[in-house]
Amino acid sequence: MMERMHIDVFIDGLTRYFKHLDSSRIGDNLSLEISAPYLLESTQSLGLDYTGMISVSGSNSGIIFVSAKNALLKLILLSLGESEFSSELKRDLIGEIANTLAGNARRHLGEGFHISTPRVIKGPIITTNYRLSSRCYVLPFRWKSNKAELIISI
Repeated sequence: MMERMHIDVFIDGLTRYFKHLDSSRIGDNLSLEISAPYLLESTQSLGLDYTGMISVSGSNSGIIFVSAKNALLKLILLSLGESEFSSELKRDLIGEIANTLAGNARRHLGEGFHISTPRVIKGPIITTNYRLSSRCYVLPFRWKSNKAELIISI
């Protein structure tokens, strides 16, 4: 029950984030596709081109990752009016997305949900470097056909 509530909170955050990006364009058609969440298998690799990571402590503890392909980050930067697509801007953007989603979750889950400053990982996530919960969920999503994933290990 608690896991489903966490997943729903993050689905709501993703929907609101991308709805805001879509509404800045002409038309109000949400082009976000969220696939069914699944449990991470121990042998599965994680992470796409860039990953924003937020550590969680307090009433909940764990890690939240938001990982995206280069193409998705470039498209978001374009939607925000940027014309530069440097690695540094992509790193800042994925960290900001992770922070926004974790901040949204904090509003729903209460002040006991403490979030860290975002860290950014370029390339695959080496899972042995992090203490992931035994019930780590991967929530694949696409925006305008560009792949990303939200990984919730709380």
